[in-house]
Amino acid sequence: MKKTLSLMALMLALSGCQSGGSEPVNGPQSLRGEVPVAATAPVAAVAQYPSKGTSVAVTSVGQPPVIPHSADYPINLDKNGCISCHRGGKRKMAESHFDDGKVDGKYYQCKACHVPQAENF
Repeated sequence: MKKTLSLMALMLALSGCQSGGSEPVNGPQSLRGEVPVAATAPVAAVAQYPSKGTSVAVTSVGQPPVIPHSADYPINLDKNGCISCHRGGKRKMAESHFDDGKVDGKYYQCKACHVPQAENF
């Protein structure tokens, strides 16, 4: 029994040493084939938002208004940067977003429906 186990262990060890021979001499090939990677990439465009005080027109019935400025404000359990500005003032939130004077929870994540609108040149 010991002899059989030793022979099997030796065969297993030797089988791991064999080369598959399927890899080319230069190593593995890229999935792109022969297409080279570009050395440089174009710079991303800087977003151009509408001038302050203007709004972007709604183009279809039921469409939520788009945000005419950047929307990098924090939205978490402790703070909603959108609500802090739009709760009052010139561009108030819609009455449908409130329940008993408080912002309804389903409307707390503003960017789920409202997206920034910018021109990228």
